[in-house]
Amino acid sequence: MARFLNGATIMSTPTPRSVEVAREAGFDGIEARAERLLEDRAEVAATAKTVRPGEVWSLNGIRLSLLAGGTLDRERLEADVGPRLEACRAIGAAYLLAVPPRMSGLSEDSALPAIRAGLELVRDRAVADGVGVAFEFLGFFDCPIRTPAAAARVVDGLAGVEIVLDSCHWHASGSGSLDALPVDRLAMVHLNDAPAKPPEQIEDADRVLPGLGVIRLPELIAALRVRDYRGPWSLETFNPGYWEADALTVARQGEAALDALLGTES
Repeated sequence: MARFLNGATIMSTPTPRSVEVAREAGFDGIEARAERLLEDRAEVAATAKTVRPGEVWSLNGIRLSLLAGGTLDRERLEADVGPRLEACRAIGAAYLLAVPPRMSGLSEDSALPAIRAGLELVRDRAVADGVGVAFEFLGFFDCPIRTPAAAARVVDGLAGVEIVLDSCHWHASGSGSLDALPVDRLAMVHLNDAPAKPPEQIEDADRVLPGLGVIRLPELIAALRVRDYRGPWSLETFNPGYWEADALTVARQGEAALDALLGTES
């Protein structure tokens, strides 16, 4: 099944070059980063000229901002969604990836209605452009939606919204059971690894290539495969050390790591 290179793995590389690096390293395409494309319209235009149909799986992404107490910051979300959908249209991204906020002290129950309302807003805007919406829970200690079970509650009965599962967020949230996760609504799995530090202390910058850390990746993949998930998969790290290295070297090392983990037929 298809494998993608998330731009966060080589964040310092311009998006058009990321597309070329992904091709050269053997990936099927990329996940583009809003951090880059929203800052430079010229990069959007250059990416649009570089990509081939189906080569951009998603734009990562949009944060579902909440106000104090857990109500949806609708004004902020309305302002954020337009430019991101414009970028999706320009580069042919199939999905817009949405994430919850990090708000220490806000409970899952308090955040849930607003997160669902935010996803409805994004979905209703995106559908007109033929762009799908996928929701990724964040396993950080200060995120109110931080477990597979919480993500399942978010999308329950919410048509037109799928789920992204990230191995680092699964690990940071305690590597809990995936039994509650509706795998039939799983649109993408991000693969990465993390060092041997307390999971609740894990941050994005700690991520390393699969096989270089302590995340129980074979267990995670087996649990998904037994429920018939066969991909797509994406290599996503946020490690600044990789940003300083040669992008093609990092991508090739990452593709080799995925081969070792998934096998040549996944």
